[in-house]
Amino acid sequence: MNALNALLFALVGAAMEILPAALPSMFPRACADQASTRALWLGFMGTLQIGLGVGYIVRTHAVPFLARLIATAPAGELESTALPAARGMAGR
Repeated sequence: MNALNALLFALVGAAMEILPAALPSMFPRACADQASTRALWLGFMGTLQIGLGVGYIVRTHAVPFLARLIATAPAGELESTALPAARGMAGR
């Protein structure tokens, strides 16, 4: 999977989430609690697809970017974070 595929995967998932609200006549409420099985399935699968697409983008682009950002320190701070030289202990 590449970034474009992941983005399209998340967009299809978002469309699956929006579809029951946009076209309620296609999702009749047939259960005892007046829930539509089709709408529940699309909601579940939409959430799953959005999670997979966004998770891939975060793992391949956001995490390495944050790691590089944390690893780079300004030159003036490198000396201030160094530990002082160790002092020898006097023998007993």
